[in-house]
Amino acid sequence: MEQRYAGLQYEQILPLILALLLIFILPMLMRRHGWSWEDLFSALFSGTGKRDRAAAEERRIRSGKERPEPHLKNGGKGEMMELLSTLLTFSRRNGLTLVYPGTVPVDGESTTLLALLVTRSEVIGINCFGFAGTITAGQQGESWNQHMNGADIEIPNPRVLNRKQYQLLRKAMNAQGMTEVGLEILAVFTNRSAVLAIGADSAREVMTRQQLVELLREKVSEEKTGLDPQAVAAQLNRLVVRVKKQR
Repeated sequence: MEQRYAGLQYEQILPLILALLLIFILPMLMRRHGWSWEDLFSALFSGTGKRDRAAAEERRIRSGKERPEPHLKNGGKGEMMELLSTLLTFSRRNGLTLVYPGTVPVDGESTTLLALLVTRSEVIGINCFGFAGTITAGQQGESWNQHMNGADIEIPNPRVLNRKQYQLLRKAMNAQGMTEVGLEILAVFTNRSAVLAIGADSAREVMTRQQLVELLREKVSEEKTGLDPQAVAAQLNRLVVRVKKQR
């Protein structure tokens, strides 16, 4: 009796689940990837999805219509945690030290860095941004532009925020007696869909996750032994504030 009752429940619930997928989740995925119903049915039933999509793309080009933009959304904490994991692995493999979070109180203010990577030549502060879409640099001191989902939105200038983070952390490090320790702040767009349309000058301090890893590899391969990463990290740990989780 129990098995028959459980089977009856499953038979009743399954159509409801499929209906929800069809009504809500499928259209959302289609918008995100820029699919049309024609693309979907061609791929599912005709076995010639690629050919049909190519034909549809040809018709679109001839008509002069713009290609639908994929639906994007800004990133969150998860992407920052992925980057943090990457930095931890990188630091261990290269004999460096990672101090995290990079939250250091200074005269009533505080840095908002994800982490501080201590190499053999300097301290590198990682300043994260979760914006998606195409990011375009503005003029010096002006806001930057984010183009996403067909709209243009002003976003804070990462280079201006980098300078603010540098000033705060530099002051705290000097007060700790670390005046001879070099410091650099890098802005990193953690969202995988972010495309940076910025000049070479901005690209020196603003980059994607992949570009950050490539830059760090280059820096580590070229630097000479100078600082003791563990000793510098111990000093930084005395500055960093860690928030304890409430039970």
